[in-house]
Amino acid sequence: MNIEDYVCQFCGRTAKNFVFAAFTCESEECIDAARKERGGPGGHMKRKAEGRPMIIFDDEE
Repeated sequence: MNIEDYVCQFCGRTAKNFVFAAFTCESEECIDAARKERGGPGGHMKRKAEGRPMIIFDDEE
């Protein structure tokens, strides 16, 4: 997989990273947005511990 074949999910520039289950550019703002969207480090496990689904769909929250 070539990450640069994708675009940043937050600003649309060429992706340089795949972090927090999101393609992002090198911008700290976009990386922070990916972290926030995912729930931070371990956010998916926190959701699981709370009995909530680990995968967030658009109609949730």
